[in-house]
Amino acid sequence: MFGFPAGIDTNNEAIPEKDIKVSTPIKEKKVSFFRVAALNKPEIPMLILGSIAAVLNGVILPIFGILISSVIKAFFKPPEQLKSDTRFWAIIFMLLGVASMVVFPAQTIFFSIAGCKLVQRIRSMCFEKVVRMEVGWFDETENSSGAIGARLSADAATVRGLVGDALAQTVQNLASVTAGLVIAFVASWQLAFIVLAMLPLIGLNGYIYMKFMVGFSADAKVRLNSL
Repeated sequence: MFGFPAGIDTNNEAIPEKDIKVSTPIKEKKVSFFRVAALNKPEIPMLILGSIAAVLNGVILPIFGILISSVIKAFFKPPEQLKSDTRFWAIIFMLLGVASMVVFPAQTIFFSIAGCKLVQRIRSMCFEKVVRMEVGWFDETENSSGAIGARLSADAATVRGLVGDALAQTVQNLASVTAGLVIAFVASWQLAFIVLAMLPLIGLNGYIYMKFMVGFSADAKVRLNSL
């Protein structure tokens, strides 16, 4: 009564299992941090300027602590000397604030420029590899246009956060720790050694806390996926 177009097979024959191609999951390849950082070589001047700004930004907080202690000493001086010292320290704090207003944006701008250039370079490299793939590669579900676009958008931004923002924060923290240790050893080397002896315990505490947070996040993700 009803006809089927020519060329369509109406037989409900099962397809042999050997002819069914099962797509195997793609194994993620670990990439060295230095290999990713090497992609930022053209932006080395920006990274150097950003590192200098990060060092200055990290030293500001220890200097602020020294200035606070000096201001406290000024309150125990006679009224005439207290007035002149107050004006002097007010000017010093104002200069420190101006330096902070200049250094912090400079750190953010230089590292952001280097990070954006890295994102652009990684996206260009990934897109060049994608367009050279075989046609059958795009038939896979995980290689759809939406998934590829999400990878180019999210993964490259993640790399930028690893090399750009993390590097700026690392340089700033190292400068703060170094300046703080120098000040501590100059003020009281006995107390400085006690603080250094406690640093491994503080680091162990942070490591355990991070492991617990990662474990809880993984368990929550598994439970949500099972719903």
